[in-house]
Amino acid sequence: MSEQPPGQVQIHGSRTAELVAVSRARHLLRHKPPYIFNDPFAFRFLSKRWQRILGSRLRDMIVSKVLLRRLMPITTQPLTRARFTEDRLLASIEKGVRQYVILGSGYDTFALRHPRLGVTIYEIDLASTIALKRERARAAGLAFPDCVRHIPFDFEKDDLGDKLTAHGFDPGKKSFFNWLGVTYYLSREAIQDTLKHVAGIACPGSEIVFDYLAEDGSIPEEKRPLAISLKNYVGKLGEPMITSFDPDRVESEFNVHGFWEVVCNDSPDDQHKRYVEGRSDVFALPPLFWCLNLIRQ
Repeated sequence: MSEQPPGQVQIHGSRTAELVAVSRARHLLRHKPPYIFNDPFAFRFLSKRWQRILGSRLRDMIVSKVLLRRLMPITTQPLTRARFTEDRLLASIEKGVRQYVILGSGYDTFALRHPRLGVTIYEIDLASTIALKRERARAAGLAFPDCVRHIPFDFEKDDLGDKLTAHGFDPGKKSFFNWLGVTYYLSREAIQDTLKHVAGIACPGSEIVFDYLAEDGSIPEEKRPLAISLKNYVGKLGEPMITSFDPDRVESEFNVHGFWEVVCNDSPDDQHKRYVEGRSDVFALPPLFWCLNLIRQ
C-alpha cells in the first residue's frame, strides 16, 4: 500500500481532513441551498476551535477574509469532488454495488447520511484519525450504523487486502473505492503501487474515484500563484503536496499495470459548469484539481 508522509498527522490526525470538514460545514452555514454537497454532520466533527470560529460570523469573517484569504477559493473543491464521487457511487449502488471502501476516510459522513442503503462501508485511515473521529462522534452523541467498518491502517506497513478481508470484505463482489484528497501527497510510484494493490482485491467492474493535482503547465498562468499558496500552506501543516500530473496523459500515468480503464476524467471546468455555475455565494472553482473515475478491467 502507498506510503503516507510522516509528521504531525501520525499523532494528532490529519489537519487537512479537518479542513475538508470545515469546508463542508461552512457551506451549510454560510451559503444558500440547493447545496453543492449537503453534509449536516460535518460541523459536529470539528474541533472546538473550529466550531467557535464557524459559530460566529465575525470570527469566521476574520479567519476567511484575513488569515486564510488566499486559500478561500480552494474551499469549493472539497465540495465538488465529494459531489462528483457520491454521484458516481450512488449510480454504482443502483447497479448492485454493495461494498464501499474509503481510502483516507478522514471525517467522511456517508454512513451517517445513508445508513439504510444495504452497503457495507469500509473506512480506512491512520489510527490517530480514526480514534479522533470516534471520540468526536461520541461527544456529539452520534452512533455509527452497523454497516460501518473502521479500519486503522499503517500506510507504510499494512497490506490493504489482508486488512479488508479481515473485516469481511469480499474480493469477488464489485466494489467502489473512494480515494479523495490523497494522491498529491504521495510519490508517483506510491500512487501507482496503490492502484495496483486496489486492483489486486477488486474484481472486474469495480470502480475507483480520486482527485489529482494538475501540473503547473496545465494550470492557467494567472492561477499558478494560488497553487503555490496552497502547497505552502499544507506543507506547513506537515502534509506537503509533492506530485502533480498532466491531465492529457492520465491513461498512461494511472494504468501502468494495465488493470484500469478511464471512465471519466472530470476537469475543474466540467465540475464548475455542473455544480457551481450561476452561483454568487461560493468561490469559482479554481482550475487545479481533476477527478478521475477508473473501472477495473
